[in-house]
Amino acid sequence: MAIEWSSIEGYSEGMSDSEKLALLENQSTDGSPKVEKETEIEDETKVETKVDTKSASKMVDKKLFDKAASEVANLKRQLRAKMSEDEAKELDRQQEMESAKQELEQLRKEKTLTAYKASFLSIGYDDELASETADALAEGDMDAVFTNMKKYGANIEKALRAKILKETPAPPAGNSKDEKDKDPFIEAFKKG
Repeated sequence: MAIEWSSIEGYSEGMSDSEKLALLENQSTDGSPKVEKETEIEDETKVETKVDTKSASKMVDKKLFDKAASEVANLKRQLRAKMSEDEAKELDRQQEMESAKQELEQLRKEKTLTAYKASFLSIGYDDELASETADALAEGDMDAVFTNMKKYGANIEKALRAKILKETPAPPAGNSKDEKDKDPFIEAFKKG
């Protein structure tokens, strides 16, 4: 049987006999070149194996190879599941931190409001005005703070006038014949 060398892939003129023999060994029984098989193991990991009749004794049995590949795939799935649990734990931890930060911020605001209200009450503000002014001061609304200060000033003025009127003695009713009740200035004015 004559071999048509020009139909064999990889043949070039001027090849030695040993090169031709190696080229023939790489050919399959149907005359086509032996190809490398690729076996895919999950996640784009590829293992390349050459099918070679001489090294057939060094090859791993398909059942053993499949068993090892499935074990690798199971371990990868477990690793992914573990990473998902870790990521879920991290997300829970972040949510707890955020809620703790919000609670801390709320407590700080309440403490500030309480301190401001206590200061305004010690000055003499009434309870409602002290609460309004403390809220405005905590929010940075200085217009409302100054408006409430004006209200406080007006309230103080009213209270002072009421106190003065209360402490002022009532004038005597009618003309008194008593010398003690006569005012020397009024007598001097009457006399001219």
